[in-house]
Amino acid sequence: MKKQLTIITFILLTLNSFSQTNNGNEITADGIGKTKVKPDLASFRISVEKRNLVEKVSIKELNEEIEKLQKLLLRIGFTEKNIKISEYKVSSSENNNDKKEYTTINTLVVEFNLDNKLIEAFYQEIQNENLKDSDIEFETQISEELEKSTRQKLVKIAINDAKSNAENIANALEVKLLNVKQVSKFTMRDFASASMMKVSEVKFAKPMMALSNEKTSFDKFEVEEKELEETITIIYEIAKK
Repeated sequence: MKKQLTIITFILLTLNSFSQTNNGNEITADGIGKTKVKPDLASFRISVEKRNLVEKVSIKELNEEIEKLQKLLLRIGFTEKNIKISEYKVSSSENNNDKKEYTTINTLVVEFNLDNKLIEAFYQEIQNENLKDSDIEFETQISEELEKSTRQKLVKIAINDAKSNAENIANALEVKLLNVKQVSKFTMRDFASASMMKVSEVKFAKPMMALSNEKTSFDKFEVEEKELEETITIIYEIAKK
């Protein structure tokens, strides 16, 4: 008997999550719209670090490396608007020989519309130039504009789904749908973000000199699509047929 009651309870809860009647003259129905979206934005975060016992030498070596990197970026198709300096820092500490050593760090952020050919060209150049003391991070994002337009479409899909669910329940109960009393929307977000949704991030080791037919580390990296979802709840007035 206990097992039978558990099964009945589970069935009732399942039906309730799909659609329900609030009272004698209402039906509440849920609808879902979901899709996968390919990110449209990408960025590189490139950090270059130089160490030397002489502060001026450390700064000079860093500036030379950054200048070389900036020329590389412009050569393959990036513009000055794409390139921003996010960090410039000079610090000192004692090394293993108890001598004062200076560390200079400069970090560039390159933001652009996702373009696989541009990404491939970047990694090929990084390997060919054999830039030293560099750390590169890559990430893709869904822009606010793309997310907004996609969610608008999903809301329409969810509304139609909720209406279909309500009609199925109404037919089963032998009642008819009248006016819409209330509509509420619930948005599923897997990653919280103010304006953009971070999709994926890959961190690469310091670049190595490329061989004759060597492929870059990006060749096997595929940009993952992000699933977006909207849920709509609609309350309908009902009447007997």
